Amino acid sequence: EGERLQVMNVTMQSPHLFVTEDLNVTLKCSQIGTSHNSMYWFRKTPTEPLEQIVHFFVKTENWEKDFKQRASAVRNGASLDLTLAKVQSSDSGVYYCAKQDAHQCNPIYNLNKNTQIHI
Repeated sequence: EGERLQVMNVTMQSPHLFVTEDLNVTLKCSQIGTSHNSMYWFRKTPTEPLEQIVHFFVKTENWEKDFKQRASAVRNGASLDLTLAKVQSSDSGVYYCAKQDAHQCNPIYNLNKNTQIHI
């Protein structure tokens, strides 16, 4: 009997980036094989714990800390692209895109450690 080929439920995002200060940078993220309502961006820096940048639920967006002052995001179906304006050295870090597979009160964050920004 033949086996059915299944698409993995993953998120794909931008590769590592090396950018110059004061430029704008866009990080792209797309769900593959799914289209969950909740999508996130997180950031990990050498001096800070993992921190949430933004959470989109369908078209509702919730920003954390002061990210909203210099960042914007566009949700388009299965993708969530994050733009950072006029990046500074303090923006260096690993950026994680996530989708949320939620069953009642047990969220599972599907994180990817794919995008590292060096400034």
